[in-house]
Amino acid sequence: MKPVEKKIINRNSFSKEDLYRILANKSQVGVYIMQDKRFKFVNPHILDYTGYSESDIKALDPSCIIYPPDRRMTRKYAVQMLKEQRFSPYEFRIITSDGRTKWIMETITSISFQGQRAILGNSLDITEQKEGRKRLEELEALESSILDAIPQAVVGLQNRYINFANNAVRDIFGWNREELIGKHVSIFYHTKEASRNIGDLFYSTLESQRTFITEFPCIRKDGKEILCRMKASRIGEKLRERRIVVTYEDITEKKKAEEELERSHEELRNLSAHLQSVREKESTRIARRIHDELGQSLTALKMDLSWLESRLPKKLEILKGKAKKMASLVDTTIESVHRISTELRPILLDDLGLLAAIEWQAEEFENRSGIPCDVTFKCNDISIDKEIATALFRIFQETLTNIARHAGADRISVTLRKTEKDLVMEVADNGQGITHEQIEDPRSFGIMGMRERASLLGGTVYLTGEHLKGTRVTVIIPVPEGEKDDSNSCRR
Repeated sequence: MKPVEKKIINRNSFSKEDLYRILANKSQVGVYIMQDKRFKFVNPHILDYTGYSESDIKALDPSCIIYPPDRRMTRKYAVQMLKEQRFSPYEFRIITSDGRTKWIMETITSISFQGQRAILGNSLDITEQKEGRKRLEELEALESSILDAIPQAVVGLQNRYINFANNAVRDIFGWNREELIGKHVSIFYHTKEASRNIGDLFYSTLESQRTFITEFPCIRKDGKEILCRMKASRIGEKLRERRIVVTYEDITEKKKAEEELERSHEELRNLSAHLQSVREKESTRIARRIHDELGQSLTALKMDLSWLESRLPKKLEILKGKAKKMASLVDTTIESVHRISTELRPILLDDLGLLAAIEWQAEEFENRSGIPCDVTFKCNDISIDKEIATALFRIFQETLTNIARHAGADRISVTLRKTEKDLVMEVADNGQGITHEQIEDPRSFGIMGMRERASLLGGTVYLTGEHLKGTRVTVIIPVPEGEKDDSNSCRR
């Protein structure tokens, strides 16, 4: 029993000062004892975050370490804690030995040290936590600013319940953001079924892809129906807890404007098609009248002049010569009449069809320009609609005009073929090649006219050019369903 009693006596022989020192040095926080406005004891943690040596810090007035703007507040909280009027830790800043600022969280209590009243302080360096919290607050403020800068309503969902929203929800839906937190997303839709349908679509799609965009009818707080373009994106690499972000853009007016614009374009296209048809009919009527009436009259006049010339006496050489000149002038006028009527509307196009008209036009162009024109047909005239034939022939004429004016080519190839769905005409030259700027030039009225003619029939005109290698014009016009291509190829 005596050894045990001796050990107890030795343990009881520790002084309070020794006990404070042992506990402080084992502590994971800064511990100090302050007496008569001086540090009497500091543990290693105090020395670490202040940067002072033990001798230096004991020689200092403790208030000198505190950041000047925080001294009054720190003293106030310390007094309250000593009087047991405050129980929660307080925070303040200190200045380290090398001039840096650190944040400290501290509690103090009154103790007896070496027979006199003293203060025991426990402090913790929370600089990293403070800076982390500040960065987090700045990041949250930045995120909030970004969200509020977005004109679309942005809503965060978890299991279809709203957990955040930006201020734009007020503009789009009429709700304040605070009113929406915790509400079910069905508040934006006409019925719960509609909400369930769009939600199922979003979640099923976002399982396999990051974002998804669609348009869907929504409803405002005041009951007004709007059409929204919605873009949903999952939060994270995988869709967990159905956490997604959805943006809502009110496109009601935009959609109406697009529909109105499309309706206007459709009306203009119909008007253009009508005017085109009227113009072609009028050109056909005028061309036939010129060809039939004026041509017949001029032919009759020529016959009368020939009759008159044959009956003039030989001694009237002057009159006979005049009659010959008049007959020659009538011949020239007849040729002009034929040319004008053909330019207005080639009789071949109506009488013999598109293939004959293209072949004739190619020969005329070759005779005028001296540029060889190779023509290949892979279709049958019988199955080509009259309006399509007219459009293709006019586009072909405009293409030849452009080649003559701008291409500088010495050879042209023309191909007209029919597929199961389309009639395709290709005109290629070996000239200098059209540029992209020339194709898109708003003053290229010839190209605009070609595209408009094809567009009225649901077709398209493609132009491609390569420098010094030529230009290719491809016209594709859909043919009515049910028409079969039973044609054989032929070449001029």
